[in-house]
Amino acid sequence: AFQATDQHRQSCQVVVLRATFEIGTNGSLQISNNQEANVLNDEFFGEPNKSSVRQESDLVPYKPKCDIIVNATAYAPGGRPALGFVVGVRVNGTPGKRGGPGPVVLDKKLVVTGKRYWEKGFRGRWKLKPPTAPNISLPLRYEYAFGGECRIDLEDPDGQRVDAAFHLTEEQRACHPDGPDSAPIAHTVCKANPVGMGFAEQWYLDAKQVKKFPAPRIDSPDNPVALPGETYVPQGYGIISKTWKNRLKLAGTYDDAWHEKRFPYLPEDFDSAFWNGAHPDMQIPHLAGNEAITLTNLTPEGTLTFRLPGQTPLVRALHANGSSESHPALLDTLIIEPDLMKVSLVWRAMLPDFPDRTLVEARSTL
Repeated sequence: AFQATDQHRQSCQVVVLRATFEIGTNGSLQISNNQEANVLNDEFFGEPNKSSVRQESDLVPYKPKCDIIVNATAYAPGGRPALGFVVGVRVNGTPGKRGGPGPVVLDKKLVVTGKRYWEKGFRGRWKLKPPTAPNISLPLRYEYAFGGECRIDLEDPDGQRVDAAFHLTEEQRACHPDGPDSAPIAHTVCKANPVGMGFAEQWYLDAKQVKKFPAPRIDSPDNPVALPGETYVPQGYGIISKTWKNRLKLAGTYDDAWHEKRFPYLPEDFDSAFWNGAHPDMQIPHLAGNEAITLTNLTPEGTLTFRLPGQTPLVRALHANGSSESHPALLDTLIIEPDLMKVSLVWRAMLPDFPDRTLVEARSTL
């Protein structure tokens, strides 16, 4: 439990509960003997802020939607190497009284390919070539989705071919993470996914005299990557970093006026949707329990199906005068890790901030 203050300067007490389950061979969920503690700091797959995020801190006041996060590996069907194949995540809502699968509330498919490249051909035209070799598995991380950066360092001899219009300004060099003395000559990033692949600007291609460069290996079946230089939505099942453009824009305005009138509170234009970290396609209404999850080609066996527990934890608050209040906790984060056959559920409740509260307890029959 922790105190939080929102963008309206309203204070509240937040209670967060996390439970870890193991996926049985028959698809059943069993409460794990090894419960994960609440996550207090963002965790990355590699170097912090320079790699994909594995999971984020649970110290969040409120999520307006439920994050479905799948940290998985894509496996070619039947274990046979393939140039490309489809993987999928589907969530069916709570079954009706007559049984059977509930309504589909999420169904997101991705195309996974072997290594492939854009190549410069006749008359300087670029063409996306088919995958060069079959693929049997691939970690589904944003490093393999559309994105990346174009950078030419000071000591790079190709820097002499960079037009001055694309050089970093003195102000940009002063603000660069590497410092003004080590900042590159020119540097641009895909703000929607700086860690990905396939992002290339013309000034970079000209300076490096590139004739071939990698294309993304995780793609959308509905809007596939086709032309170099175009902008595409990075595809994946993992967390979008807080510092990436499409999420950062929800954080509000931090200018001189904010510093003078609002600091240290959140800006008035802060959007609570910022707290949702899943890919936009993987954010759905809060789960109620008993939903069925189906993963396709995210395990070597091909299909994995399991159902979430139906119980909802209850948070009860006691006051000094003997009165009490109860608040249902919302299931707002589901983290699925099929390689570990593990599922983590996070519930959250917001309680009005009463000074005479003496006790807060959470109960569940999980």
